[in-house]
Amino acid sequence: MPIPLKNTGFRIGYLTDPGRQRNLNEDSFYVNEDIGLFIVADGMGGHNAGEVASSIAVTGVSNLIEGGIASAKDPVELVRQGMSNANRTILKNSMNNTAWSEMGTTLLVALFTDHNLVIGHVGDSRAYSIGKGQIRQLTQDHTFVAEWLKEGRITAEQARRHHQRHGLTEALGVTKDVESEIAILPWERSECLLLCSDGLTEMIEDDEILAIINSTGNPQQACANLVSTANQKGGRDNITVILVCPNE
Repeated sequence: MPIPLKNTGFRIGYLTDPGRQRNLNEDSFYVNEDIGLFIVADGMGGHNAGEVASSIAVTGVSNLIEGGIASAKDPVELVRQGMSNANRTILKNSMNNTAWSEMGTTLLVALFTDHNLVIGHVGDSRAYSIGKGQIRQLTQDHTFVAEWLKEGRITAEQARRHHQRHGLTEALGVTKDVESEIAILPWERSECLLLCSDGLTEMIEDDEILAIINSTGNPQQACANLVSTANQKGGRDNITVILVCPNE
């Protein structure tokens, strides 16, 4: 069984911003350095429903994982159970309140263990590994465009500009059963982990994200620079970033 980290001593930066074209920030995030737990959720829905959905997901998953870790439960199963429970809770609230009808959210959960990283995700919020001068996407977007790209029906450049690039194939709170992905990845202690909503990746290419992060040794400054650059390029959506780096 993977053992959660305690008192990790990461260098961490995080920031969320509504962007330039949205009045409401429907992203939610969570940071618990003590157990190495980091979460990003990007809500969707009319009125304030997206904000509600992302908040339900982040609060529910963080509470369940923290309580389970304290009881020495398997981190992988905790991530899986947390995402499943959040899906049911959002769906129930959506069905019981017309103002929240059809709300949903992406969800990205990262939990460090002794030698690995557990990642659970639904939707198109992304996790990246940053290290050795390279950026590597760790999650596959749950979008129609990502599926078409994988099948070779469109190119990467077409995918970035496609009018259906925001169409999700999976999200929390939309259906009774959700196809969340759980991965256990070996983790190099020299690498940084970036979690972000698509408000960042919609505006900035991966190589520019890498250059911005490598331009400073301060994770909080790197997050501020990422958000600022995304806004300078138009800031079409809410932007949330968490950058977790090892102690030097």
